Amino acid sequence: MKTIDLIVSDLDDTLLNGEGVISPFTAEVLRRAIQRGIRLVPASGRTMASMRPIVEPLHTGMPYIGGNGSEIISAGHTLLEQLTLDLDTARDICRQMAQRGIYAQVYAGDTFYYGAECEASRKYRRSSGMRGVAVGDLAAFLDFPTPKVLCVAEPEEVARLQPLMNERYRGRAAFTVSKPYFLEAEPPGASKGEALRRLSRYLPIDPERTLAFGDSLNDLSLLAFTPHSVAVENARPELKQAAAYVCGPNTQDGPARFVLEHVLNDAESR
Repeated sequence: MKTIDLIVSDLDDTLLNGEGVISPFTAEVLRRAIQRGIRLVPASGRTMASMRPIVEPLHTGMPYIGGNGSEIISAGHTLLEQLTLDLDTARDICRQMAQRGIYAQVYAGDTFYYGAECEASRKYRRSSGMRGVAVGDLAAFLDFPTPKVLCVAEPEEVARLQPLMNERYRGRAAFTVSKPYFLEAEPPGASKGEALRRLSRYLPIDPERTLAFGDSLNDLSLLAFTPHSVAVENARPELKQAAAYVCGPNTQDGPARFVLEHVLNDAESR
């Protein structure tokens, strides 16, 4: 593998383990990579408020990517750029989901807003650490720009709705999937791969010297950015097919072990 000077990685189900945290082993490998001058840029579907507690202890000194590419965040945890959905489009998406009985939420700062308290809102609050507020009619409530609308449904319904919503909102929003039950509406141009291209205005990025890790459909553009693309073993089949390499699962520190062997050239194990 050509010399790597930038590692870009998804978080959930990729860099984070089965408990949703970065393991001590992975943290140590990343620390060693950073010490050797390799830059680390996390790229997640999470927004900045949810990413910061995960990213801050890594001490990357680098900007990072949130909201599936709608946010570029500084090393000091402030927004450098944010793409948002057109307000009428976001409201219409919320109405469409409400008519189908599907949970939806929108974002502003460290808070997410949704119609009514339910298991989906409680679970998201626990996993993200963000503040959640029930507002009743979400479409009527929404009067501010949001970087995405996240919808929660059964995986079969998410798979059915994604192409339908992409067609309905063509040119106004793009729908992707992170977890099998998350359907995420993003502003046009808000993908992780496009965010990396935008990030190149702030730091030099060479695709030939970039290593990227991912697990789901929202990582396809990220893996397409570089020839050194890696899907974790627990990734969706589409990711494994698109990736140049497949590493171990997130539950076994797959990305860190790949970095140890192929980037740091040190195959030591625990």
